[in-house]
Amino acid sequence: MAATKLTWLITGASSGIGRSLASQALQAGNKVIGTTRDISKAETTYPEFSAKGGIWIALDPAQDDAYDQFARCSREHDVDVLVNSAGYAFIGGVEDTSEQDVRDQMEVNFYGPLRAVRACLPLMREKGSGHIILISSGAGFIARPGRGTYSASKFGIEAVHESLWHEVKGLGIKVLIVEPGAFKTPFATRQAVPTAFKNGYSDGYKGTPVEAMLNMSRNLTVTPDWIKGDPDKAAKIIINATVGGYDYLRLPLGKDCVVALETKIGELQRDLDATRSIAITTDAD
Repeated sequence: MAATKLTWLITGASSGIGRSLASQALQAGNKVIGTTRDISKAETTYPEFSAKGGIWIALDPAQDDAYDQFARCSREHDVDVLVNSAGYAFIGGVEDTSEQDVRDQMEVNFYGPLRAVRACLPLMREKGSGHIILISSGAGFIARPGRGTYSASKFGIEAVHESLWHEVKGLGIKVLIVEPGAFKTPFATRQAVPTAFKNGYSDGYKGTPVEAMLNMSRNLTVTPDWIKGDPDKAAKIIINATVGGYDYLRLPLGKDCVVALETKIGELQRDLDATRSIAITTDAD
């Protein structure tokens, strides 16, 4: 790993890929600030972070004052790399999902990262350098049954980062969208479901893909063996790309995510092939 030392601000640094990133960045000699909603809990579950020089900040990206907190942190610590890793998945059929469920999901997965990005950009522009990294998901480009709300949050925040990529590429700021598949982290065991229904779905969706998705999600009390992704390997790839450079916007991680992306590209190509002759007839004469 290159000798360049950077200051990393990582949301959700106490768990999952965020934790692996924090650990690998500290090991490489970087300064790391990690956000968590509960510092005492984070220190209990991840004591090595502080022991290796990591700095915890109590910050919930979903709260309205998060922008101001991110802005203060950015300047106080001269942040070079922002990693938005905090998030969760809401699993439920579109009909069964309440508007509040959607708003809660968007506050964490969409508005939270957006607040952090907007708060850190001014300093990065002044320095003429910086890295903005979004830990998204395969759900950021493909929407499975029962994952409409989760995918909406990921589709949306990916769109912001894609636009930002165009906006800041001439300002010395790099943007990276990381799209992991299934990784061996607690993420899959911390999913929310509609609380209005005993099983997470209404009777009209028994025997449908919605029921299958809810049943699978509800039973993930531990990370199953079929999940193969190694978060430490993912972290090393992300850090090496940040330090060594890259020429892509999206970074899919995991064989399952590669297959999902190939499937999505195939579906888009199929639709284009089926509609191309119709589409080109709509221009004014």
